[in-house]
Amino acid sequence: MTWDAYNRRKETLRDMLAIADLQRDVTLTELLDTVDGAREAFANETELLFDLQMTWFQRLSGQMDRLVTEGVEAPELMAVTAWVNAAAEMPGARTLLDAHSTEPALRKARVKEHSFLAASAGVPMDHPDLTGHGRRIMDSARESVAVAAPIDREIEPHAEPHTGLIARLRSVIAA
Repeated sequence: MTWDAYNRRKETLRDMLAIADLQRDVTLTELLDTVDGAREAFANETELLFDLQMTWFQRLSGQMDRLVTEGVEAPELMAVTAWVNAAAEMPGARTLLDAHSTEPALRKARVKEHSFLAASAGVPMDHPDLTGHGRRIMDSARESVAVAAPIDREIEPHAEPHTGLIARLRSVIAA
């Protein structure tokens, strides 16, 4: 794929996500049929799903990185918060991915997402039910999405200052 084709594909995906954010009942076929250049950018619904999943995972990973940088100490809360925030920022993508959650082509991506959530929540990578833990974290996050807004990283208004690695490094550098 050339850089021009790559950039056109990403721009088309952004257009599709903007529509999906506004019209939560839109289907992949409708997106492919109505967005200019969509059929040229994506050969089929599976290709579109792969790009949707990758874009979602990048956003989720970015949320996780942000929360780590901010020093969120409770790993499971961090994983749930990252998922909720990503879902609030990308509601159309999340709706489309959920509608196709049983798609065999996405099985490997779902397993990786569940494993990522579990590992981020502190579950050891060699745990025999790593993906099961990840699914439970995702279910917990979905229950939190009923509010449909990013949740704040602080649980208690009088919480102790963060003492995570990044916070300690900042204090050393500032000294």
